[in-house]
Amino acid sequence: MDRNGGALVSSPPEADFEVVVRPGFAVVLASLVLVYTGLYLFAGQLAGEATTFAMALNWAAGVVVLVLLGILMHELGHVAVAAARGQRWTRVILDRSGLGVVIQPGLPGWPSVLRSLAGPVVQLVVALPMLATLYLEDPSVPLTLRTGAHSFWWVAGASNIVIALANLLPVRSWDGGQALAGMREARSKSS
Repeated sequence: MDRNGGALVSSPPEADFEVVVRPGFAVVLASLVLVYTGLYLFAGQLAGEATTFAMALNWAAGVVVLVLLGILMHELGHVAVAAARGQRWTRVILDRSGLGVVIQPGLPGWPSVLRSLAGPVVQLVVALPMLATLYLEDPSVPLTLRTGAHSFWWVAGASNIVIALANLLPVRSWDGGQALAGMREARSKSS
């Protein structure tokens, strides 16, 4: 601690962990709320129910919170597998692509495949109870686009499933692409 004009000033310790928040994250959140608001209003019209913009906005904000919970659990799935392998996460990034973590050091081969697939698997597991709540609310109501789109929990669960499955696509920086790269590396080492 230093004395600066009579006030105690502590210099921060070396940062081993960093949180990066970029403006694009707020834009994505606002866009999601607007999309889900429109979905709720559309589902209300299909069902012939009177819905207000305020009701739809409230519902949409709740859905976005549950989707963010699923994404957080997805990232913690990566972190849990990495921690079990002796790695540590050094950065959390909130940007236009959502939420992400940086884990150091990156392990090659099959450990990389396992770490990459852990996130989508955890997100799918989190999404299933959300989907099941539609049946718990009223098992006699058949699942249709109209009833599903109006259920807070079902929309959040379906959204989390879509995000998890999209992450499994073999795109370079997504989980599926990283898993594929890890498989190639493991196969090349075993040959």
